[in-house]
Amino acid sequence: MIKIAIYDRYLSTAGGGERYSCKMAEILSSARGYAVDLVTDLYTDLDSISQKLNLDLSKVDLKIFPYISDDYTRRLTGEYDLFINTTYLSTLPAYGRKNIYLCYFPTPFDVDFKFIHRFLLLFFRLPAIWLFKLAGRMTGGFTEIKVEEGIYEPKRFMLRRGSWTGGRAVLEIDGSPTFAVGIKNPVQSLLDIMKVKVEAYPRESGFDRSGSKKSIFTYEIELLRGEKKTVKIPGMSRVIITSDTFTPSAGRSTSGDSRILGAAIYNESGTNPFKKAVLKILGYIPLFLVAYPKNNEFLDTYNKIISISKYSNLWIKRLWNREGTILFPPVDTESFASRADTIKEKAILSVGRFFPEHHNKKQYELAKTFIKMLKDHPEDMKDYKLYLAGGVADRPEHIEYVGRIEELAEGYPIEVMVNIPFGELAGLFRKASIFWHAAGLGEDEDLHPEKFEHFGITTVEAMSAGCIPVVINKGGQKEIIKDGVDGFFFKDLEELSKITLDIINGKKDCGPIRKNAVQSCQRFSNGRFEKGLLSIIKEMVRGLKK
Repeated sequence: MIKIAIYDRYLSTAGGGERYSCKMAEILSSARGYAVDLVTDLYTDLDSISQKLNLDLSKVDLKIFPYISDDYTRRLTGEYDLFINTTYLSTLPAYGRKNIYLCYFPTPFDVDFKFIHRFLLLFFRLPAIWLFKLAGRMTGGFTEIKVEEGIYEPKRFMLRRGSWTGGRAVLEIDGSPTFAVGIKNPVQSLLDIMKVKVEAYPRESGFDRSGSKKSIFTYEIELLRGEKKTVKIPGMSRVIITSDTFTPSAGRSTSGDSRILGAAIYNESGTNPFKKAVLKILGYIPLFLVAYPKNNEFLDTYNKIISISKYSNLWIKRLWNREGTILFPPVDTESFASRADTIKEKAILSVGRFFPEHHNKKQYELAKTFIKMLKDHPEDMKDYKLYLAGGVADRPEHIEYVGRIEELAEGYPIEVMVNIPFGELAGLFRKASIFWHAAGLGEDEDLHPEKFEHFGITTVEAMSAGCIPVVINKGGQKEIIKDGVDGFFFKDLEELSKITLDIINGKKDCGPIRKNAVQSCQRFSNGRFEKGLLSIIKEMVRGLKK
């Protein structure tokens, strides 16, 4: 059996990139001879992800590795025959027997840096690296602790600060006759009483309280909310901490934290005050100062780069001087296809994740354009409605961006729909007559190519549903649409308005356009993707012993 890991740090967002990685997982887990793990760093419910993305992940195992340092990565990736990194902006090196890097776009790794990040990187990167190295030498005499699994923030734990477990944490201890671990049921817990069990396995040559080297020492603990206890474990090499669990979002309707959390644990092995102070300082140093890549050497650990479009492939060559293999994203064209009884409504649809950063989908600008069209052409736009649909993360700046759009749209036939179920989204595609997409509007493609659509999955979905796509003539959209044949291109908002009004007024013959769109989008179907993926994977694992 070929063991495959697919790493997607942003699995919980269930966006277009996640559909790509999860479709990979679905196909490979159903193929003969492959065992597939989805690896991420934030707990999410696979059933929920399956429903949102309309996929079957029942044969896929979920692995949570919250913090992946280089050391952690060697152990994580090294146990797999094939490791596939599908995480956007990842600099993770890979140590599987074979490794694939999926590149949505070779975006500069400092793309989201603000002035403070660049200032810190310029003046404090070397001191931070020096301090981390000093701490490494200082802690050489400490008990060596390896976090095998189950701790959400191993960095905090290793720096003597509390870290949540996922209900089961496994530690490997070496180098000291005694290890002390603090276990707490924090005040944030939803459990009034948390039951905890600590199982400790003796070292082969270490302290043996019972006289049997194979015995297991078990400690049963009941913790009231907010209570903490310290357990001292003599001469052990493997410690397993299991506890009752809870989900934060189950107790507070405003919380988007869907993780399963157990006890919080603390590394309380003894150290002198000076070392303790250094470790305390390290806990406040931003990790990006030491993790920011100086170059692209991490790519040397990968055997193949997969790109999602010709546009991405072009920039991989320009920016990374690497060659990529194109595998267009899988589009669920069958699920979005219009039914015989579907009636197109006076509706314009735009679909894309809501966020204000570099890959912004320009929903705010589209809403302003629609409002202007209502005011300037009230008769033509009578009864028309704009739907803005997409996912939104539980982050203040993302929620604030949605709020700005909703404030602008108040009083107008504009509906902002966030995090809606797959079935409802498919229904929107079926009833919409026109589809808008404007990612990259007003941006310079030579200066900031990452701000444009790297491919355009929602455009293909719209075509399969019989919508007339009116999209910006930039980025990956140019690989999907043939202007005037199966859709239309615009260069600015004025042209977007004009083309849309011509469609509404019947000045453009849209019958053939709609028919051509439905046919041409099949180039990007799930079936085409599956055939291409299996061909690539078969070539990669050829010669590996099952």
